[in-house]
Amino acid sequence: MDEVAFHVSQRLESLQVLLYTAVQNSHRWAEQYAVKSSELLLTAWNSQEIQLVHQIVNEKINLTIEFGKHVSRTTIKYTNPTFLYVKLTDLVGPEWDQRVITAGCVGLLLGTGIGLGVGLCLQSPQKPVAVMKAVTLTGFNGIDAVAYMEDVVMPTVCSPDDVLIQVKSGSVDPIDIKICTGYARVLRKQLNKYNPNVRGELPLVLGRDVAGIVREVGSSVTRLEVGDEVWCAVPAWLPGVLSEVAVVDQYYVAHKPRTLTFDGAASLPYCGAVAWDAVANKAKLSAQNAASKRVLVHCASTGVGCLIVQICHNMGVHVSVTCLNRAAPVMEALGADSIFPLESTDIEKQLVKDNRYDIVFNTAGSVAHQFCLRLCKFDGFVITTISSQLASDTFGLCLGFLYTTWVRLAHSIFGYSSWGSCHISYKVLDTLTSLVDSGRLQPVVDKVLQPHEIERAFQHIDSANAIGKTVLRFSGSSASTPTTKPDVIL
Repeated sequence: MDEVAFHVSQRLESLQVLLYTAVQNSHRWAEQYAVKSSELLLTAWNSQEIQLVHQIVNEKINLTIEFGKHVSRTTIKYTNPTFLYVKLTDLVGPEWDQRVITAGCVGLLLGTGIGLGVGLCLQSPQKPVAVMKAVTLTGFNGIDAVAYMEDVVMPTVCSPDDVLIQVKSGSVDPIDIKICTGYARVLRKQLNKYNPNVRGELPLVLGRDVAGIVREVGSSVTRLEVGDEVWCAVPAWLPGVLSEVAVVDQYYVAHKPRTLTFDGAASLPYCGAVAWDAVANKAKLSAQNAASKRVLVHCASTGVGCLIVQICHNMGVHVSVTCLNRAAPVMEALGADSIFPLESTDIEKQLVKDNRYDIVFNTAGSVAHQFCLRLCKFDGFVITTISSQLASDTFGLCLGFLYTTWVRLAHSIFGYSSWGSCHISYKVLDTLTSLVDSGRLQPVVDKVLQPHEIERAFQHIDSANAIGKTVLRFSGSSASTPTTKPDVIL
């Protein structure tokens, strides 16, 4: 053991000697390198090339200083009133004395002033800016930022495809609540740059659908004429239409169903387009394949849910619904085959006992997605009608820059216009019109309020007591073609 310790100590001593030698050599090499580097730098600094550069730089600095002094002397000389007077006298001749020159200057000033005054009087006066009443959003911090304003700048027809509508009635939709918290804000902000009627991000007019009368059309509008009764629906990334006057691209405007008043018609376009897209496009249901299908509409008392129930019922589908007890009579009137009250504690067991479903329409959003999945057959699926958060609303700086660049290219160069998952157009509205006029589709209007009651309207649709849609009636909305049947069933 002592021998091992002896050998270890010898190895440690040898390692210490090596380390000490390495440190000494490194220090000596560093000193030599520093000395040589300083010598090289000093030699380079004293070289002829560097001296020539110093000389050139000094010459340029001196020239700049002399030029500045010359400019200063010249400025002082030519701004001297005495020098200017002498030069002016030499120019106009000896017969022009001080009094003549003074009178000429005074006359020139007076003539200029009179000319400006006449020009200002003759210019055409600016047209006064027309204002209107509208339901607006003043911030993106929720429904507390919703306001009814009376001085919103009135839009005008700026594009050949524009249609100016005098709004009679409009509806409030749950998507407006999401817009209040920033939904589609990034995309809307980019597209507003191409809209002459938008003068900033806020205030933002809310509302996705209205009914009214055409008052003016662009040069390219051929389907509509002044005086036509119309309805329209606009996507969430466009400015809203809950105002006395709305300007909308003709692509989103269609003739109103002749059997509905403005109040009933205003409740249908947006939620009708969402419902039709869910049934016909996503679920791919039709009269040919509907007879063998069993569907469930979860929370069917929403505006979209009421229409899905009717569309599926008219196709021959077996329709089950979940809703509050107070909405059960409405669901029965709309054609629901089975009604399950949401107040039941064992509602899931009741639904499973009723057999699972080919398709479940979820109108409550992501919070009920797992619940709806458990009610599907093995090959069934869930269709959610609530718009999910757009990815663009959460982009950071880099992704946001790339996204806005893509939006500009897609819109301005390629004319891209479809930015959402739900297709809204006049063709869809024409389909809904045929369903309404044939008696196969009815609007469900829960409340009809005045625009200044917008706070009450939002509180109602955000509660569990809402059934169908809440409508805001602008002036004269009841003056419409008489209906052959009631336009609401509440």
